[in-house]
Amino acid sequence: MNTLVIFYSLNGKTYKEAKRIANELGAERYRVVERKPRSALGAATIGRIEAKERAVSHIDPIAVRLSDYDRVVLMAPLWGGYPAPAFNNMVMELEKGQEVGIVLTSEEGELKDEEGLIRFVEKTGAKVIGVSVMNIGKK
Repeated sequence: MNTLVIFYSLNGKTYKEAKRIANELGAERYRVVERKPRSALGAATIGRIEAKERAVSHIDPIAVRLSDYDRVVLMAPLWGGYPAPAFNNMVMELEKGQEVGIVLTSEEGELKDEEGLIRFVEKTGAKVIGVSVMNIGKK
């Protein structure tokens, strides 16, 4: 199965996990980048509000076509219990019928509203095949 790991990482921790997962799956990897880099403070304040509202972020254009992949793994950090806004941009690129795995990273929080997250992703016509949260700890 043709798989892509597409991810957003603010501080490099999600990047590290995306690289590891892509290697394990034999998948391609693509990093989503915000146009204006966000500070840790910005993520902890405005970013948390945007994440809860499922707002999108201002990102560089995604240079891969998700439609070229049968399975897509979406990865992003949790901010206030919700995926970072760049995650929502990735969701908008999904195609009907794609299998989607969701891997979220967290230093200490838990995912809020998993059912709502699944509904949000499946509105695209994609099928969520799993949701997991990786505790990556603080350093």
